[in-house]
Amino acid sequence: MSPLEKLITLERQAILMGFDWPNTETIIDQALSECDEIKRTIQRDEGRKRLQEEVGDLLHAVVSLCVFEGFDFEQTLSQVNKKFGARLEALQKIAARRGLATLKGHPFDFLLELWEEAKTVADNIN
Repeated sequence: MSPLEKLITLERQAILMGFDWPNTETIIDQALSECDEIKRTIQRDEGRKRLQEEVGDLLHAVVSLCVFEGFDFEQTLSQVNKKFGARLEALQKIAARRGLATLKGHPFDFLLELWEEAKTVADNIN
């Protein structure tokens, strides 16, 4: 059993026991709280092990949301892979048209600008 499958199983066991989320808002709040904990861990330079633990907590919150909403995990991951893949392909084409062999070293604002353009291109194709 993969770690993801194990987490899903544990989440479902908790639900069967009555330990369940009341609504999606609560799960989203928990995920946002985990993001805040990740930021604090980085700001306090608490180390990679602690950071990994907090990232794991965020992943758990996301898995909880998927279980709560009854999403198929493989389908959800396949959809995001398709979406991200299309956007990345559009980004590569945009960069090539601008004569950029790599995006390394460019300001982050510029990268976000290109990413927004790529999203528009890819989302209009699909």
